[in-house]
Amino acid sequence: MDKVAVNLQRYKGEFMPVINRNFYLTPTFVFIIILIFYGSASAQNNWKPNTDWGHWILGQKSDLDFLKKNNMTVTFGSGAPNVDEVTRAEFDSLMENAKKFNESYHNKGYIVLRYLSTSLNGNSESNKDIPKKEQINFLNFYNERWDDFKDYIGPKPAEDPTTWLMIRPDGSFPFYRYAPYGKETDEGFEAWGVPVNPDYLQMMEGKIRAQAETGIDGSYIDWTQIAEETSYDKYSKKGFIEYLHKNLPSNISKEKYGITDYEKIKLPEKSGEKFWMEWITYRGTQVADFHKHMRTVARKYNPNFMVSGNVFGGFGFGPIAYLAAGNIEMLGRDGYDDFIYSEMQEYLDAAPRNKDGVKITNSPALKYVVAAAHGKPVIVYATEITPPIFPNPTEKCLSAMSQINIAEAVANQCIFREKRETPQGATDIYSFLAKNRSDLIGSKLYSNIGILGSINQYLADEQSFAFSTSRVFADKGISHVFIVEDDLLTNKVNQFDLIILPYIPLLSLEKQNALVEFVNKGGSLIVLGATGIKDQYNLANKNIPLLEAAQLSNYPQRKESKYIGNGKILFIPLQIPDNKFLTKYEQKEGTFFGSSMADVFADVPEAYTRDNINPELRAKLELIAEESVKLLSSKITKIEGNNKFVEFSAMRKNDEHLLIHFVNYNVTVDGDITPATDIKTQIAIPKGLSIKNITYSGELGDMQKLKYENKKQDDVNLAIFTFPKLTIYGLAKIELEED
Repeated sequence: MDKVAVNLQRYKGEFMPVINRNFYLTPTFVFIIILIFYGSASAQNNWKPNTDWGHWILGQKSDLDFLKKNNMTVTFGSGAPNVDEVTRAEFDSLMENAKKFNESYHNKGYIVLRYLSTSLNGNSESNKDIPKKEQINFLNFYNERWDDFKDYIGPKPAEDPTTWLMIRPDGSFPFYRYAPYGKETDEGFEAWGVPVNPDYLQMMEGKIRAQAETGIDGSYIDWTQIAEETSYDKYSKKGFIEYLHKNLPSNISKEKYGITDYEKIKLPEKSGEKFWMEWITYRGTQVADFHKHMRTVARKYNPNFMVSGNVFGGFGFGPIAYLAAGNIEMLGRDGYDDFIYSEMQEYLDAAPRNKDGVKITNSPALKYVVAAAHGKPVIVYATEITPPIFPNPTEKCLSAMSQINIAEAVANQCIFREKRETPQGATDIYSFLAKNRSDLIGSKLYSNIGILGSINQYLADEQSFAFSTSRVFADKGISHVFIVEDDLLTNKVNQFDLIILPYIPLLSLEKQNALVEFVNKGGSLIVLGATGIKDQYNLANKNIPLLEAAQLSNYPQRKESKYIGNGKILFIPLQIPDNKFLTKYEQKEGTFFGSSMADVFADVPEAYTRDNINPELRAKLELIAEESVKLLSSKITKIEGNNKFVEFSAMRKNDEHLLIHFVNYNVTVDGDITPATDIKTQIAIPKGLSIKNITYSGELGDMQKLKYENKKQDDVNLAIFTFPKLTIYGLAKIELEED
């Protein structure tokens, strides 16, 4: 009876009443219980995780009391041991234990995930030495115990694991040493295998098969990267040549590089060399195809197994693929990653305001990664409240820091993962989210303004300003979302009244024509600078549909608008100066990984998170915001007044409701909170729908009725209300009905 009670605790991930063990059971009721029990056991064999982001609250540890206290639905399960660290008998025993553990958590309604490393670990003589290939641990396993696991990892390959490593042009290999922040590294190191090396791939197939067999719901694959300029091994060169044959027509290569014989090319080693753009794009393709393959293998053993990359390692959000090949726009495509794990930690002050009173916000990056992931769950691992940045954080600080990070994530359709013990502030906001979970499930970021973000611009060494544009719009209280290039060829564009192209020099003819069709049907387009002057190969477009549709031969030197069909294009001129709008930057001590890229691109975190945008560029982006309000007229969703620290976003759940999320960033790193009051808000209701009711909460309490004005202007229904008080996170629910 106790086991039955456990199985009935949760149903579809939500808490249900537990049957009292002292309840008198009639024979009929016992028979019903038996049916339920066996039905539950049968269902367990067909367990399928709830993949809607609104269901997910992630607990960083699997302690049941902790998970229940914080209303969590996702945790880390028990994965397979690494074959190179255990004997076969130990492996089999640990696998059985893992299966039982994961099944028990499924029976309680929890989704269980697990980390999967792609690195090859080793130990050098000291932390000062350059590691040697022969020091990787897998070499001993290869020499001594491989055959014990050949049913998982296949027959022993002829080439040993020292040949699997990514290598630089000089034959050395990149490596990483980990240490807790503020502490010195030890002799341990991590190196990386080549995703297209067949022997390494065979080993990784066995690793993910074992993970899938434990019954976990998915793995986030760590080290989603090909570090810096690597890898120059024979398999990567062969794969690159195959990639060029498939993706770079010979006539394009001849025009671009004067080369058509790909077999004889020298692999590029730095920006400016021939085939550099194709090389760094190929590296992202290697990783994306590796994930797709791992997913395919895992699903042979667990049909619902989910795979995720680990992207945004802290040094940039748009240009991430440039240095580390974490091309989120590839990973987010259908059939690749099922959710995204995003390490975007920067500094302690990553979310609240800094000492100078500047609001610091990750919201542009969050909106972008959700767009690139096409709405799949996105787990963000953000602010690190750890030494040496903050040696002794108080409970007040921890509560405020966790709450602002969770609020920012949820408002932008992400799931926040904390690293440390969850403080009370986090428990409070998780409780509020759990009470409103049924409304969050199925709700997706929504706006009639879309800002196009395109990673291809960075891969071509071009500037683009999607993140800074988003920051300016957020500061001005204008609702917006991101879209990516893939969306331009789908019906997603139909949800928008306005699409903004924030200087996108590379844009294929096909995608430009799709945008022209969008305008012909009644949409508006704002084009910044020489957008579309080049094609997807970084060659000059011989004809530019955006200009041709507007009957222009050149990009206007002054602001100019053109009516096309039922819509309108507004051109705003922009010249890229010699300084490229770059941001001054000083390296900060803390949780920062790698290059900031502030010396290469203008649209990096140092600029847009900290409101450190080049003043000349800012003036252009503010002009875009002003013109957007004019173009949309009454169709604008915005907040008004002096709400310097408040941001908001909207979500839509079909025709049921709109959720309006408010986040108050007026929080210091000491945990001091200054509430916002009287936030004047205007929400444009989707066409064909009207307002049925509005409820709200600004202090994590019960939702209450909110007074509002239902105004109709230019055939648009507007909800106009004043949000009374906002501590850190607030929510308004606008129930909808047919107009």
